[in-house]
Amino acid sequence: MDDIRGVFEGIRVLDLSEYIAGPLAGELLADLGADVIKVEPPLGDFWRHTAPVAPGESRGFMGVNKGKRSISIDLKRAEGRELFARLVKTADILLANYRPGVAERLGVDFATLSALNPRLIYCQNTAFGSAGPYRDRPGFDLVSQAMTGIMAFEGAGGLPHPIITTSPTDLAAGMFLAYGAAAALYHRERTGRGQLIETSLFAAGIAVQYRPMFSIERLDRPQREQLLGAMERARAEGRRVEEALREVPTRHETGRRNNPYYKVYETKDSYIALACLNNRLRRAAVRVLGVEDPRVEGDEFDTEALSAEENLVLNELIAATLSTRTTEEWVAAFDAAGVPCGPVRYTAELFDDPQVAAMELLREFDHPVVGPVVMANSPLRMSGGETGTRRPSPALGQHTREVLGELGLDAREIEALIAAGVVRAWEPPAGGRRD
Repeated sequence: MDDIRGVFEGIRVLDLSEYIAGPLAGELLADLGADVIKVEPPLGDFWRHTAPVAPGESRGFMGVNKGKRSISIDLKRAEGRELFARLVKTADILLANYRPGVAERLGVDFATLSALNPRLIYCQNTAFGSAGPYRDRPGFDLVSQAMTGIMAFEGAGGLPHPIITTSPTDLAAGMFLAYGAAAALYHRERTGRGQLIETSLFAAGIAVQYRPMFSIERLDRPQREQLLGAMERARAEGRRVEEALREVPTRHETGRRNNPYYKVYETKDSYIALACLNNRLRRAAVRVLGVEDPRVEGDEFDTEALSAEENLVLNELIAATLSTRTTEEWVAAFDAAGVPCGPVRYTAELFDDPQVAAMELLREFDHPVVGPVVMANSPLRMSGGETGTRRPSPALGQHTREVLGELGLDAREIEALIAAGVVRAWEPPAGGRRD
């Protein structure tokens, strides 16, 4: 039994999206019980072919497409568009991430499909949005990190520092799409009608920056204008912009550099992360460390209360103190004092982590092509329904016959479409199963 009885049981999602953001939205909906059908072109999602571990299967693709069924249809052919139209009439949600204009050329845009199914919730993700001067530009997560300031902020005035462990704008956009789809389902219950939902990697990159993209105008605008002026002069003089940034440090960067209580330190044998976000916790940390800091008395923590030299001395003292004992010893000491901290773990260690096991945060699947795989489970738990799909990511066209059969086509019609190249169906290895 592959289906789960989640809160979205009975909801059908058509996932036309590729790469990360849109597919992640589909995976999140599948984790809540939706029937997510990945509608792929004859060659499949391009993400299948990036660093493949088997023909048509990559780690990146498998990581954001679990829980889905795959049907492969050639939407450039009239017969393919006709089949897809029949499928749309059965759907509740559609996910797409075409560049502006492509969906219209294929006849899978919101106006066309909502005419077929007025209850359809059409979720669209692009690089920059459907309007504005960047509208037609292509883009992926790295470009969005660069153009939304994330990369420069992480670099703290030095070399821009991309986040590469994960894809923050992709993941945020996917979560926003799933969130919007869930809200639209509630709205449809009240009105009976679907709607168009839009986000972009650029919009998501702006939205997740709750700190740097927040301005108290009377405090921050003058500094912002000073910084922009310095950058403009540097460019006009043929100097590099980072020279201007060093001359005018921002309030955000100064605060981060001057806070020794939210930082990663080297210990005797590895590393520890210390994370104290209020003075009660900072006072507890100071007692464990055996240092003095007048800023932690009272309720307010002023990162600029110490001079740069005084703060440097304190940072070096804390670092030297933490280097005298092992991470395990410091974690035990901080835990006893109620100080938030944790060892810096390598991902390889997490596969056998007792907390991961206790919360069932990993799940093993039997993938039809590569065999057993272990991957992240849904992070949600709900008292009103199951969470976490039982399906691995699908092989290309693995469920073509199954889905077309649900549309009412008989075996002869389905095989004729396969032979004509209108649809593609996965053929299991000899002796393997056909789902």
